[in-house]
Amino acid sequence: MQRIKFYNSLRFQLVMVVILLILIPVGFIGFLLAGTIEEIFNEKYSSVAIQSIKETTDKIDYLLSDIQDYTISILANRSFLELISSPTTTDKEIDEALRGFLASRNDIDGISLITASGTYAIGTNKTTPLISIQQMVKNQSDSKPLWLPTVQQNIRILSGISSRYYFSVVRNIIDFNTLENYGTLVVDIEEVLLEQAYENLLSTGGDVTIIDEQGYIVSHSDERNIGFSIMDQPYSEAVLSLDENSNAFTYQTKEGDEKIAFFSTLKTNGWHVVQTISKEELYGEIYLIQSIFLLSGAVYAILMMILLIMMSIQYTDPMLKIIRDLKRVEKGDLTVRTEVHTKNEMHQLSESVNTMIMEMEQLIDRLVEEERMKREVELEALHAQINPHFLYNTLNTIKWMAKIQGATSVSNAIVALVKLLRISINISTDFITLKEEIEYIQNYIVIQKLRFNEDFEILYEIDESVEQAQIPKLILQPIIENSIIYGMESSESLKITVAAHADGDMLTIKLSDNGPGIPENVASQIAFDLAAGKKMSKAGLNNTSQRIKLFCGDAYGIDLLTREGEGTTVIVRLPVNLEGERHV
Repeated sequence: MQRIKFYNSLRFQLVMVVILLILIPVGFIGFLLAGTIEEIFNEKYSSVAIQSIKETTDKIDYLLSDIQDYTISILANRSFLELISSPTTTDKEIDEALRGFLASRNDIDGISLITASGTYAIGTNKTTPLISIQQMVKNQSDSKPLWLPTVQQNIRILSGISSRYYFSVVRNIIDFNTLENYGTLVVDIEEVLLEQAYENLLSTGGDVTIIDEQGYIVSHSDERNIGFSIMDQPYSEAVLSLDENSNAFTYQTKEGDEKIAFFSTLKTNGWHVVQTISKEELYGEIYLIQSIFLLSGAVYAILMMILLIMMSIQYTDPMLKIIRDLKRVEKGDLTVRTEVHTKNEMHQLSESVNTMIMEMEQLIDRLVEEERMKREVELEALHAQINPHFLYNTLNTIKWMAKIQGATSVSNAIVALVKLLRISINISTDFITLKEEIEYIQNYIVIQKLRFNEDFEILYEIDESVEQAQIPKLILQPIIENSIIYGMESSESLKITVAAHADGDMLTIKLSDNGPGIPENVASQIAFDLAAGKKMSKAGLNNTSQRIKLFCGDAYGIDLLTREGEGTTVIVRLPVNLEGERHV
């Protein structure tokens, strides 16, 4: 028998099989997986970090936007404008007005007023002169807000002087009717408000910095850096030149350390929120895991070489196929079905994977369908809530008029009622123009005046430029109804005013009455119900508010301004929409 040459021997062939099919692939796969681990970790962490910083930015945006809106409410306060413009106003009266504004907010630490007759400060009691702030906004012809970066202020307290950090929002006080400038309003906010908003980012390590558009540090996790410019930092150019689509970048410090920065921009004032973390700190454990993984793989390959010669062919190929298919699933392809033609556990695993993928696909489809149906049900439910008492009272009024007064008044009432019902039962559209809504109100008033013997008056102050604005239909009638029902309790003649105007992209509709107003505790409960989105509120306003939010988005809705004995004002905020499209 011819001796088998070594290179033809089974041993040599098995060794070559191990080298070619086990050692080299295992080594290659080991390095590939090590890199994949780092890549997957980087992708997942970056995704989580970007999402976290965006959520934090939205939170800060909400806080600053809320404060900014509050300054608008001060400028729109007619009583306050008359107070500061009157030559007979005393310093005490102005101080009391400012103190009232300050007391209504927990996130504002001071309010200052700079007028031609003097300066007034409530709250922070800064030692820094206010006149320099007025110089910053003197060239502005409007009341747009100017956000000032954080500065260290010396604050007078009972025990002496305390040093704290404040940033401010400044506005020119301009009468919207006469455009006359009465002075400057300064609202101070302690920097701690920002720190509390981003403290959740600090749990992942690194530093958090908020930078204004000029490159000055407004807030920092290490307050010693507040107020300094970032222009001498290696990442300054990257931060100030990033576009809105960028979310992260890497840079090197002066010491040569490589860092990763995640950032997002505030919509309110263009400030940048930046989280920086050392790459060594971030990947330290990953590098250790990679080393342990590679070392363990090498030892395992050597010790189990002979055993894996036969098993690798049987198990590696189907397993790699399952992994490849799962990678496609990971990228969002739920049509993948893995096929393993074996009679062992790999076949069971492939069937389980296919079952899991199909169940995931069915679950996603079911959730999408349930969400769609839920939204339709909510819209139909809110749309269908018509006050039956109004229809009952109207028909009852017409019946008695027919018996007592004759056909003329009845004819007018019926015409008005038909016009009301025509819009009410028309379900082909969810939007009508503001002009049509006002016509609906006018027909409603015709009927209500018959009911109450014309014992009230209604005035309309509608800007012609917004008459064709599309709004959710039948949102003003419930508010007018509240004004009539509760306003008729007042001893004096009821007067209702409906005013509408556009402020940029915001359509504001104010419905005011001189009725008895609402007690403070009841008004607070109504405001709470509106904010919490409860299904019912004592004033019946919540259904209207919910419809506005469903059609237009959470940025819009209803505000209630009232004081017992001084009447009630309901402010409806809507987008200036000329096409009747939803904003959600």
